[in-house]
Amino acid sequence: MDFELNKIQKDIQKAIRVIVKGEFDNELAYELEKKHEFSPKIWTKACHLGLIGVHYPEEYSGQGLGSLEDILVVEELCRGDSTIGSAIALSSFSSEIIMHYGTDEQKKKYLPAVAEEEMLSAGAFTEPDHGSDITYINTTAVKDGDEWVVNGGKTFISNGGLAGFYNVLCQTDPDAKPGCRGQSLILVETDREGLSTSDVGHKMGIRMMATAEVTFKDVRVPLKNLIGEEGKGFYHVLHFFDESRIQIAA
Repeated sequence: MDFELNKIQKDIQKAIRVIVKGEFDNELAYELEKKHEFSPKIWTKACHLGLIGVHYPEEYSGQGLGSLEDILVVEELCRGDSTIGSAIALSSFSSEIIMHYGTDEQKKKYLPAVAEEEMLSAGAFTEPDHGSDITYINTTAVKDGDEWVVNGGKTFISNGGLAGFYNVLCQTDPDAKPGCRGQSLILVETDREGLSTSDVGHKMGIRMMATAEVTFKDVRVPLKNLIGEEGKGFYHVLHFFDESRIQIAA
Protein backbone atom coordinates (compact mmCIF):
# COMPACT_ATOMS: atom_id res chain seq x y z
CA MET A 1 0.00 0.00 0.00
CA ASP A 2 1.34 3.42 -0.98
CA PHE A 3 1.03 6.02 1.79
CA GLU A 4 2.59 8.84 -0.23
CA LEU A 5 0.44 11.78 -1.27
CA ASN A 6 -0.33 11.83 -4.98
CA LYS A 7 0.48 14.75 -7.27
CA ILE A 8 -2.93 16.41 -6.90
CA GLN A 9 -2.69 16.24 -3.11
CA LYS A 10 0.83 17.69 -3.10
CA ASP A 11 -0.30 20.45 -5.44
CA ILE A 12 -3.14 21.26 -3.02
CA GLN A 13 -0.64 21.58 -0.17
CA LYS A 14 1.58 23.93 -2.16
CA ALA A 15 -1.34 26.05 -3.36
CA ILE A 16 -2.80 26.51 0.13
CA ARG A 17 0.61 27.48 1.53
CA VAL A 18 0.87 30.22 -1.07
CA ILE A 19 -2.67 31.41 -0.29
CA VAL A 20 -2.04 31.45 3.45
CA LYS A 21 1.20 33.37 3.07
CA GLY A 22 -0.46 35.99 0.87
CA GLU A 23 -3.82 36.37 2.58
CA PHE A 24 -3.81 35.34 6.24
CA ASP A 25 -1.01 36.96 8.23
CA ASN A 26 -0.46 36.72 11.99
CA GLU A 27 -1.19 40.40 12.54
CA LEU A 28 -4.68 39.99 11.08
CA ALA A 29 -5.27 36.89 13.19
CA TYR A 30 -4.22 38.75 16.35
CA GLU A 31 -6.56 41.63 15.56
CA LEU A 32 -9.52 39.30 15.02
CA GLU A 33 -8.75 37.39 18.22
CA LYS A 34 -8.60 40.63 20.16
CA LYS A 35 -11.94 41.81 18.78
CA HIS A 36 -13.62 38.40 19.27
CA GLU A 37 -14.92 38.85 15.74
CA PHE A 38 -15.69 36.56 12.83
CA SER A 39 -14.42 37.97 9.53
CA PRO A 40 -16.91 37.71 6.65
CA LYS A 41 -14.15 39.04 4.38
CA ILE A 42 -11.88 36.06 5.07
CA TRP A 43 -14.78 33.63 4.69
CA THR A 44 -15.76 35.22 1.37
CA LYS A 45 -12.19 34.97 0.12
CA ALA A 46 -12.04 31.30 1.14
CA CYS A 47 -15.30 30.59 -0.72
CA HIS A 48 -14.04 32.35 -3.85
CA LEU A 49 -10.85 30.28 -3.72
CA GLY A 50 -12.87 27.06 -3.53
CA LEU A 51 -11.70 26.18 -0.03
CA ILE A 52 -15.21 25.55 1.35
CA GLY A 53 -16.86 22.27 0.44
CA VAL A 54 -13.73 20.79 -1.13
CA HIS A 55 -15.24 17.34 -0.57
CA TYR A 56 -18.72 18.23 -1.86
CA PRO A 57 -19.68 16.70 -5.22
CA GLU A 58 -19.23 19.14 -8.12
CA GLU A 59 -23.00 19.21 -8.73
CA TYR A 60 -23.33 20.93 -5.34
CA SER A 61 -20.62 23.54 -6.01
CA GLY A 62 -17.84 21.45 -4.49
CA GLN A 63 -14.50 20.34 -5.88
CA GLY A 64 -15.47 16.67 -6.04
CA LEU A 65 -12.48 15.64 -3.94
CA GLY A 66 -12.32 13.39 -0.88
CA SER A 67 -11.92 13.71 2.87
CA LEU A 68 -8.12 13.50 2.67
CA GLU A 69 -7.94 16.48 0.32
CA ASP A 70 -10.26 18.41 2.63
CA ILE A 71 -8.04 17.55 5.59
CA LEU A 72 -4.94 18.71 3.70
CA VAL A 73 -6.62 22.08 3.13
CA VAL A 74 -7.47 22.39 6.83
CA GLU A 75 -3.97 21.34 7.89
CA GLU A 76 -2.30 23.97 5.71
CA LEU A 77 -4.74 26.71 6.74
CA CYS A 78 -4.11 26.01 10.42
CA ARG A 79 -0.39 25.77 9.75
CA GLY A 80 -0.62 29.47 8.91
CA ASP A 81 -2.88 30.31 11.85
CA SER A 82 -5.07 27.99 13.89
CA THR A 83 -7.75 30.61 14.56
CA ILE A 84 -8.29 31.64 10.95
CA GLY A 85 -7.87 28.06 9.76
CA SER A 86 -10.44 26.73 12.23
CA ALA A 87 -12.97 29.44 11.41
CA ILE A 88 -12.71 28.69 7.70
CA ALA A 89 -12.73 24.91 8.13
CA LEU A 90 -15.75 24.95 10.43
CA SER A 91 -17.77 27.43 8.38
CA SER A 92 -19.39 24.37 6.79
CA PHE A 93 -19.67 22.46 10.08
CA SER A 94 -22.11 19.52 9.98
CA SER A 95 -23.13 20.16 6.37
CA GLU A 96 -21.56 16.76 5.71
CA ILE A 97 -24.59 15.23 7.41
CA ILE A 98 -26.75 16.68 4.66
CA MET A 99 -24.26 15.49 2.05
CA HIS A 100 -24.47 11.91 3.36
CA TYR A 101 -28.07 11.64 4.54
CA GLY A 102 -30.06 14.61 3.24
CA THR A 103 -32.76 14.47 0.61
CA ASP A 104 -32.00 15.67 -2.92
CA GLU A 105 -33.94 18.82 -2.12
CA GLN A 106 -31.88 19.49 1.02
CA LYS A 107 -28.60 18.89 -0.81
CA LYS A 108 -29.53 21.20 -3.68
CA LYS A 109 -30.71 23.95 -1.35
CA TYR A 110 -28.03 23.97 1.35
CA LEU A 111 -24.72 22.57 0.06
CA PRO A 112 -24.25 25.14 -2.74
CA ALA A 113 -25.40 27.87 -0.35
CA VAL A 114 -22.57 26.98 2.05
CA ALA A 115 -19.93 26.60 -0.67
CA GLU A 116 -20.94 29.84 -2.42
CA GLU A 117 -20.86 32.08 0.68
CA GLU A 118 -24.63 32.45 1.06
CA MET A 119 -24.63 31.04 4.59
CA LEU A 120 -22.68 29.27 7.31
CA SER A 121 -23.91 25.95 8.67
CA ALA A 122 -24.04 24.68 12.24
CA GLY A 123 -24.57 21.44 14.09
CA ALA A 124 -26.57 21.74 17.32
CA PHE A 125 -25.66 18.67 19.38
CA THR A 126 -24.07 19.75 22.70
CA GLU A 127 -26.43 20.52 25.60
CA PRO A 128 -25.91 22.37 28.90
CA ASP A 129 -26.84 19.37 31.07
CA HIS A 130 -25.03 16.67 29.11
CA GLY A 131 -22.10 18.32 27.33
CA SER A 132 -20.88 16.37 24.33
CA ASP A 133 -22.42 13.11 25.57
CA ILE A 134 -25.17 12.86 22.97
CA THR A 135 -26.50 9.54 24.26
CA TYR A 136 -28.78 11.62 26.51
CA ILE A 137 -30.42 14.82 25.29
CA ASN A 138 -33.27 17.02 26.50
CA THR A 139 -34.13 18.78 23.23
CA THR A 140 -37.31 17.32 21.77
CA ALA A 141 -39.12 17.36 18.44
CA VAL A 142 -42.78 16.35 18.41
CA LYS A 143 -44.95 15.85 15.34
CA ASP A 144 -47.96 18.14 15.10
CA GLY A 145 -49.82 17.69 11.81
CA ASP A 146 -47.36 18.31 9.00
CA GLU A 147 -44.78 19.96 11.26
CA TRP A 148 -42.14 19.22 13.88
CA VAL A 149 -42.29 21.32 17.04
CA VAL A 150 -38.81 21.70 18.53
CA ASN A 151 -38.12 22.66 22.16
CA GLY A 152 -34.87 22.73 24.10
CA GLY A 153 -31.44 24.30 24.18
CA LYS A 154 -27.95 23.68 22.88
CA THR A 155 -24.67 25.22 24.01
CA PHE A 156 -21.21 25.97 22.64
CA ILE A 157 -22.51 25.81 19.09
CA SER A 158 -19.90 26.74 16.47
CA ASN A 159 -21.22 29.46 14.12
CA GLY A 160 -24.11 30.00 16.52
CA GLY A 161 -25.80 33.32 15.81
CA LEU A 162 -24.33 33.51 12.30
CA ALA A 163 -25.39 30.24 10.67
CA GLY A 164 -28.20 30.13 8.14
CA PHE A 165 -29.43 26.81 9.52
CA TYR A 166 -28.85 24.33 12.34
CA ASN A 167 -28.82 20.55 12.13
CA VAL A 168 -30.44 19.85 15.49
CA LEU A 169 -30.25 16.52 17.30
CA CYS A 170 -33.63 15.95 18.95
CA GLN A 171 -35.37 13.26 20.97
CA THR A 172 -38.30 12.23 18.78
CA ASP A 173 -39.20 8.99 20.59
CA PRO A 174 -39.24 9.50 24.38
CA ASP A 175 -39.96 5.81 24.99
CA ALA A 176 -36.93 4.44 23.10
CA LYS A 177 -34.55 2.25 25.11
CA PRO A 178 -31.77 3.26 25.14
CA GLY A 179 -32.77 6.85 24.49
CA CYS A 180 -30.25 7.39 21.71
CA ARG A 181 -32.27 5.03 19.50
CA GLY A 182 -35.09 7.55 19.54
CA GLN A 183 -33.08 10.55 18.33
CA SER A 184 -33.53 12.27 14.97
CA LEU A 185 -31.88 15.15 13.13
CA ILE A 186 -34.08 18.11 12.26
CA LEU A 187 -32.93 20.99 10.07
CA VAL A 188 -34.01 24.31 11.57
CA GLU A 189 -33.57 27.51 9.56
CA THR A 190 -32.33 30.54 11.49
CA ASP A 191 -35.35 32.69 10.69
CA ARG A 192 -37.84 30.31 12.33
CA GLU A 193 -39.97 31.95 15.01
CA GLY A 194 -38.93 30.83 18.50
CA LEU A 195 -35.23 30.34 17.72
CA SER A 196 -32.87 32.60 19.66
CA THR A 197 -29.12 32.73 20.27
CA SER A 198 -26.77 34.30 22.81
CA ASP A 199 -22.98 34.48 22.64
CA VAL A 200 -21.16 32.29 25.18
CA GLY A 201 -18.82 35.18 26.03
CA HIS A 202 -15.05 35.29 26.43
CA LYS A 203 -13.19 32.12 25.47
CA MET A 204 -9.62 31.01 26.09
CA GLY A 205 -8.87 30.84 22.37
CA ILE A 206 -10.24 30.56 18.81
CA ARG A 207 -12.16 33.75 19.61
CA MET A 208 -12.66 34.66 15.97
CA MET A 209 -15.17 31.82 15.66
CA ALA A 210 -18.71 32.64 16.75
CA THR A 211 -19.85 30.32 19.55
CA ALA A 212 -23.33 30.58 21.04
CA GLU A 213 -26.11 29.06 23.05
CA VAL A 214 -29.13 28.28 20.88
CA THR A 215 -32.64 28.06 22.31
CA PHE A 216 -35.69 26.54 20.62
CA LYS A 217 -39.10 27.51 21.99
CA ASP A 218 -42.00 25.91 20.11
CA VAL A 219 -40.05 26.21 16.86
CA ARG A 220 -42.08 24.80 13.98
CA VAL A 221 -40.53 23.33 10.83
CA PRO A 222 -42.00 21.09 8.09
CA LEU A 223 -41.77 17.32 8.47
CA LYS A 224 -39.59 17.33 5.34
CA ASN A 225 -36.85 19.00 7.42
CA LEU A 226 -36.01 15.58 8.87
CA ILE A 227 -32.44 14.68 7.84
CA GLY A 228 -31.93 10.99 7.15
CA GLU A 229 -34.04 8.39 8.94
CA GLU A 230 -36.27 9.07 11.91
CA GLY A 231 -34.71 7.47 14.99
CA LYS A 232 -31.26 7.29 13.35
CA GLY A 233 -30.01 10.77 14.22
CA PHE A 234 -27.56 9.52 16.84
CA TYR A 235 -25.89 7.23 14.31
CA HIS A 236 -25.84 9.90 11.60
CA VAL A 237 -24.04 12.24 14.00
CA LEU A 238 -21.53 9.54 14.97
CA HIS A 239 -20.69 9.08 11.28
CA PHE A 240 -20.15 12.83 11.01
CA PHE A 241 -17.97 12.80 14.16
CA ASP A 242 -15.78 10.07 12.66
CA GLU A 243 -14.96 12.42 9.78
CA SER A 244 -14.89 15.75 11.58
CA ARG A 245 -12.62 14.65 14.42
CA ILE A 246 -9.91 13.81 11.91
CA GLN A 247 -10.39 17.28 10.45
CA ILE A 248 -10.19 18.87 13.92
CA ALA A 249 -7.02 16.88 14.65
CA ALA A 250 -5.51 18.31 11.45
